[in-house]
Amino acid sequence: MSTPSEHAQQAPAQPADARGAVDLSNLGSAAQAAPAALAEGGPVLGAWSVDLDEATFQDLVQISGRVPVVLAVTNDRVQGGDELRAALVSAVDAEQGRVVLGFADPDTQPRIAQALQVQQMPTVFAVLGGRPMPLFAGPVDGTQIQALLQELLQVALQQGMAGTVPPFSHPEGTTVPPSRFAQAEELVAQGAYAEAEALYEEALKQNPGDDDAAVGLHRARLLERVAGMDAQAVRTAAASQPDAVQAQLDVADLDVVGGHVEDAFLRLVRFIASHVDEDREAARSHLVELFGVVGQRDPRVVSARGRLAAALF
Repeated sequence: MSTPSEHAQQAPAQPADARGAVDLSNLGSAAQAAPAALAEGGPVLGAWSVDLDEATFQDLVQISGRVPVVLAVTNDRVQGGDELRAALVSAVDAEQGRVVLGFADPDTQPRIAQALQVQQMPTVFAVLGGRPMPLFAGPVDGTQIQALLQELLQVALQQGMAGTVPPFSHPEGTTVPPSRFAQAEELVAQGAYAEAEALYEEALKQNPGDDDAAVGLHRARLLERVAGMDAQAVRTAAASQPDAVQAQLDVADLDVVGGHVEDAFLRLVRFIASHVDEDREAARSHLVELFGVVGQRDPRVVSARGRLAAALF
């Protein structure tokens, strides 16, 4: 898999420190960041993407303290610009609030391009904790964008960012009813996992068949587990200790959070197939928990259940 640094001229492996960071504080106001503020900016292209002016640019930078931000400097004069916009919107919306997207037109917002020291178009940045780093420049296809987003989410996870934000709005005038669990989702975004889990558990007491509450509970538990993980250390441990069940469970959690759902499932199925002691049951139980995170009707879960049955019997 390619890495961000392979597509950028000078892309650090983690957010730049104060010595190397671009100073964005002179743009826009210091208003509190809120998804609603972004919805009042330029026309929204997807549920989690927006065209920026200086004020909403500053809002987006502040939101980067909660979730990763992808910032594309481009416009319709750029060859392939429309295709790039569509691919970015699709990839970001697929992450369901774990990452957000902003577009800056250098013709109408030259100060944004100047602040980011843009040398060519298109240039796409990642912003974590207010610090921008080049992600790629020039044409990149949809598959590469998806891979880069997964790697960005892993870097964000190492920085303790494992939450989500609500959609800025809904594209093309569609109306979607508010989530029944908006309060729990906001608590998860704030890292208040225990409080969120209590809300989901109460909903399940009222209705044990509430699939939405069950998925929410499993996801809150997963995010709580990975919040303090050092991703590199976890992966190193899993590679060096293939028979250590906890090491395998931890890396499976990271894979699900990073979007590598099938890799996580396959890892645990293989562990189950090759072990017969209590570790096997721990892996089976954890795999069932991860099925709940993804959703019982997801085709990846259906397929993995078949492989699990074959491994067990």
